[in-house]
Amino acid sequence: MKNQIIEEILWNIYYQTEQCRVGGRDDARFFLLNDVLKDIHNFSSKQLSTAVYDLKKEKLIEKKKNYEGAVLVSLTERGLLRAINFRFRRLNNKKEKWDGKWRMVAFDIPNECRKGRNALNYRLKMGGFYELQESIFLHPYDCKKEVDDFVKLFKLEKYVRFGLLDFIDNQDKIKLKFGL
Repeated sequence: MKNQIIEEILWNIYYQTEQCRVGGRDDARFFLLNDVLKDIHNFSSKQLSTAVYDLKKEKLIEKKKNYEGAVLVSLTERGLLRAINFRFRRLNNKKEKWDGKWRMVAFDIPNECRKGRNALNYRLKMGGFYELQESIFLHPYDCKKEVDDFVKLFKLEKYVRFGLLDFIDNQDKIKLKFGL
């Protein structure tokens, strides 16, 4: 239950951050706590308050008071990573109609960035990606945002490529893996 509340709050902050980027305000970091919590209906205000306290204590969010007394929150780097992890887990459970395209993630990350390479490899497997080769993974559903956010967080942009494929030979085997 506690993890579910935390996931919801992190997800809402993450989602609001993305809405600001789409709207052109890439510098927006802080959001009104009331706006973050307004769409979370399944929990009591005490549960939400405790969860916000826990998020702050675990250094997943940053809180500050606005001059009007409003509480503002934003994701820390740890919080962003946790939100991205939730998104990767959700990729594994996608059950939408397949558009017939494969999303390919390919990387050649040097040894001095081993930690980032291992973290990316782990997230791709956690997200249910099909390992075509050691550093080439496929997924049938849209996952560009999750991959881009993770790659940016670990500063791996120059080592990772994302592709959209209409066809790959031997795809019948891959379709079976995803139940397509």
